[in-house]
Amino acid sequence: MNIAARARVVLDDTVDRAIVETLLTCSPHLHVTEYLDLRQHEQPNGEAGDALIVACSSFTPAVGHYVGASRRLHPERPVVMICTAEANGYVSEAIESGVDDIITLPPDRDPRVALAISGQLVFTVEKAIARRRGEPEMAGQRLGRMICVLGLKGGSGKTLTACNLAASLADAGNTVALVDLDLQFGDVGLTLGLSPERSLYDLVRSGGSLDVEKLEDFLTVHPSGIRALLAPARPDQAGVVTSDFLKDVYPLLRGMHDFVIVDTPPSFTPEVIGAVDASTEVCVVAMLDSPSLKNSKLGLETLELMDYSGRVRIVLNRADSSVGISPDDVVAIIGRAPDVLVPSDRNITRSVNQGEPIALQHPRSEAARSFKSLAGLYIADQATADHGHAAKRRRLFRRGR
Repeated sequence: MNIAARARVVLDDTVDRAIVETLLTCSPHLHVTEYLDLRQHEQPNGEAGDALIVACSSFTPAVGHYVGASRRLHPERPVVMICTAEANGYVSEAIESGVDDIITLPPDRDPRVALAISGQLVFTVEKAIARRRGEPEMAGQRLGRMICVLGLKGGSGKTLTACNLAASLADAGNTVALVDLDLQFGDVGLTLGLSPERSLYDLVRSGGSLDVEKLEDFLTVHPSGIRALLAPARPDQAGVVTSDFLKDVYPLLRGMHDFVIVDTPPSFTPEVIGAVDASTEVCVVAMLDSPSLKNSKLGLETLELMDYSGRVRIVLNRADSSVGISPDDVVAIIGRAPDVLVPSDRNITRSVNQGEPIALQHPRSEAARSFKSLAGLYIADQATADHGHAAKRRRLFRRGR
């Protein structure tokens, strides 16, 4: 949805309201009209909202009675339940009472984890509203921006840029997914200090249909709120991840997040070409050395041959190095000036070794500021796109009336 969904929220007396409020206020695409106590009954003439969200520690008879009464009062309005305990024992009872979907909060009360889950909640609410209105679930759904990060020479800082861009976007309050598409030697998990318990390989081998609920189980959550889809643990597992499979993954991730960042290997493999085709913008990462700049120029020319229509930005790493290549030389080689210059910083290597993005570990460093500046460019693009979509939606609404 391009216009925020309006939700009325009901809480029982055992749930942590602070955590629930953090979860519900993370996204601009969900607006809470009011908070009610479970003991307060809804009024027939009140503002029903687009959805009812019931936050509770577990499904109890009191919750079931409230949901049933609310459904009789507003049969067209979906009900989503947020629980702080595992829902395995009462899913069928909750569904029978009138609950459309259930979100389970993890035991970790870190607000950053709530930020990561907020994207899932917004997607769940929008999906429930679409079902109740008899609309296709993906129709009119707001999709997040997908940024494909290309580094056409090994060691250019592509993974460093992808991880710090993702961390900066998450730190600014956005929901972010990070996909490690370097299927043989991906380092996103290492750079973020994440254990690859489940990867793209496991997702493919799990079989069955692919949907949001299933995809959720294979995303590893970083304390910053980044949700990472990690590369296979071993190079021999890479072959099972195909371009056709990834084409089904990207729209689901974009429906769940404000931004999807894709870290790629240093070549135009079929998987990379598929990611570029599916992306809304490309970020090319280069360094101050002739091979890197030459490969970046070839990469930009390849994007033109592909008739790529998205915006292309250029990041120059170690931009302050004195290696005999001037800023004018950079422009002469690649054909345009870089959008963001990232200076050398000894803390970058330290942050990678410690598994913590420098944008979070040393937020006042010049390198961190450069990555946050890059994130700011994409946030501004998103705001412009959202404004255009909202204006178009308002025009269509007036025309329909």
